[in-house]
Amino acid sequence: MKKYLSIYTLLALACIVLQSCLFSEEEIFDESSANRATADVIKCQEILKDVPNGWKLEYYIGSNYSAGAITLLMKFDGKQVEMASETGAESYKPGTIITSLYQVKSEQSTMLTFDSYNPLIHMFSGPLGLNMNLGGDYEFIIMSATPDKVILQGKKYKNIMEMTPMPKDIPWRIQIEDIINIEKDAFLNTYRMEKGRQVLNYFIRNNGTMATFSAYSADYSSARSLPYIYTEKGLKLQSPYNVNGLEVQNFKWDRKSRLFVCTDAGATDIVLKEYYPENYLQYEDYIGTYTATIDDYDEGPTSQSVTISPKVRGESYTLKSIGGFNFTLQYDKASGKLVLDSQSISSTSSSSYYFACAAGVEGYAHTELSLPSRLRNGLVNVTTNSNPFTFYFADKASQENTSLIIWAYSSDEYSTSGLMGYWSWYNSILMVKENESN
Repeated sequence: MKKYLSIYTLLALACIVLQSCLFSEEEIFDESSANRATADVIKCQEILKDVPNGWKLEYYIGSNYSAGAITLLMKFDGKQVEMASETGAESYKPGTIITSLYQVKSEQSTMLTFDSYNPLIHMFSGPLGLNMNLGGDYEFIIMSATPDKVILQGKKYKNIMEMTPMPKDIPWRIQIEDIINIEKDAFLNTYRMEKGRQVLNYFIRNNGTMATFSAYSADYSSARSLPYIYTEKGLKLQSPYNVNGLEVQNFKWDRKSRLFVCTDAGATDIVLKEYYPENYLQYEDYIGTYTATIDDYDEGPTSQSVTISPKVRGESYTLKSIGGFNFTLQYDKASGKLVLDSQSISSTSSSSYYFACAAGVEGYAHTELSLPSRLRNGLVNVTTNSNPFTFYFADKASQENTSLIIWAYSSDEYSTSGLMGYWSWYNSILMVKENESN
């Protein structure tokens, strides 16, 4: 009997405790989840609107930040967002404001979504063919929001990004110009991380990304990728980087000394010092007449005389002509190399419309015209001999693929016109500079 009394007593106590717990939950959650979600949406909406000079978003691209970041400036009014950036498509003038719609809404959490097309953000999330894109988000989970900082997480690619208020007294135009000037002035791709005179690491900026370094150990035995963003004062690594027990993240550009100086506490004696890579070539070195040996997919190897002549002095050239096509070559001052980006080209013998790109991108490469040039598919020259000067073109990201393909279209509206197939497919292009004294 005592056994049964004990069981009944325990059951009664359990009911009392359960009732107590339920009572506590009702005390804590005295509002419905719908009301709490609505309140959070209103709070975040007001925080976004109440910043007088808008917000600065460090917008990271690519899964796990793999393509680095750009700066987006945004000002919200409750329905529309004004947006400007340091970079955009070929036709975009940096700093130009583009207006589109946005929403703050509640799904499983409070979300910030840009739900009408704005090329400054949607170009990174739009399709590039074969269900591929650049890994950019346009929908964000609001992880936290205060008047001093908003933390966002991309809904699809999960990159965590920071948004901070723009200073009241700095015009957007000046902010954008300052960022651009840092990148232009610190133009080289190659840096040594030094402490005193000791080389700690080598930092090499990666092609095919907006802003990432490959950080090599001093003996080049290991490497890791470090995404970063250019700021109005220098650059900022996406997360702290540990070097010899010290964490570094923020760097200020010293124009006079030609180096980035770490500004983090305890690490201000660490710098990124630029250096010219081996066999660096100046703009003028490429100008001249060449014998181009072209391995055509259909016809086999052929040779012809071509010229590389100035187009925009110090920036670009005209390559005339390969297979009856003229190409624009960019001079990459950062590496001292030629870059043949994907581009529209014209033929001297046909009225069709053509698009050139590295082979393997199929008919979808035309969408790259809406991308910043750093993210476009393309080729870069690889030097094999200095006398006579000899080089070939290879994929600018991997330097493995050496093929250039030319697609034919029925009009220059590539996204809507009919793809007529490939016109030419060059397995390789080898260039040997001719002796100009002859």
